[in-house]
Amino acid sequence: MGARHLVVIGNGPAGKEAAAVLRDKEPESRITIISKDHEGQYRPNFLPDYISGRKSLEQLYATPFRFYQDQEIKLRLGQPVAVLDLEERRIILDHKEVIRFDGLVIAVGGRPRIPEPLLVFQDLMYTLKTVQDANSWIDRLASVDSVVIVGGDLTSFAITRALLQLGKRVGFVFSEEAFWPQRCNDQILRAAAAKLAARGVEVVPGRLKRIVRHSETRFEIMTDCRHLEAGLVGAFFGLVPDVRFLAGSGLQIERGILVDEYLNTGFEGVYAAGDCAQVYHPELRDYWVSIGYDNALRLGRIAASNLAGGREETTVPPESLFCDQGVRANTSWWLEF
Repeated sequence: MGARHLVVIGNGPAGKEAAAVLRDKEPESRITIISKDHEGQYRPNFLPDYISGRKSLEQLYATPFRFYQDQEIKLRLGQPVAVLDLEERRIILDHKEVIRFDGLVIAVGGRPRIPEPLLVFQDLMYTLKTVQDANSWIDRLASVDSVVIVGGDLTSFAITRALLQLGKRVGFVFSEEAFWPQRCNDQILRAAAAKLAARGVEVVPGRLKRIVRHSETRFEIMTDCRHLEAGLVGAFFGLVPDVRFLAGSGLQIERGILVDEYLNTGFEGVYAAGDCAQVYHPELRDYWVSIGYDNALRLGRIAASNLAGGREETTVPPESLFCDQGVRANTSWWLEF
């Protein structure tokens, strides 16, 4: 019998960490990382500082390509997965290539969320998830002096800080549902608005109703209370798990992939970790999701360790979990800002 082939889908922090642990625990196995992204593994929480110039491009990338070579981990970038066939234990890539596996960790992370009522304006708003997104911000900011941020997720405050450091005028339109995973109430809204206003941000009252593009550098933003203009509009409504390609795979999917406290999906040798997983909490008898770089690393390590034969539980104190909109979340990300 030949060496096992262990595959990780996703090259974010959870995926990279899973591959590293697998190499340590199974030195004879073949290990492959498959990622739809063309970039190497980077720290998304550093993107606002990259935009402001406080971080260099080199500082964004957490893992040099030399690491994969030294660890004999095969890295396949720009390779979207089209089909996951768990019965036959095979992955079919977008270009029809078939890859068979003996063990699998799914760590595909999330993608920017745009609320359904605002999808009609999606092409008019900039999001921030990838290095390519950040470069688009940098290019556009060179020709505008004002930005309106819509939403209120954790990244929105970091990008606002970066824009102020660049000397841009910033307006902010809050969306209560974008505050997830923080609880949002009038007290939090007032405190956030006061903190932004103290730094020179114009907090715009009302809900976003319409965006009109008059030119490449002039947008009109309308809430139910007032109108204003800006050269760029940023949308920050949090992330949703990037699991659409798993439809029909047999995995149980709600907000993300449902896994037990050991990160197993219910299929032997198939685990999920990071932002794309919903983890069962035995004490609460409910699922929780993980947000943030450090949490992703930890779940990646646990998933790989258990795939290699371990029995490590993802213990999380109940008091550390936020609950909002019916979803429990464990987050360390906001502390890094």
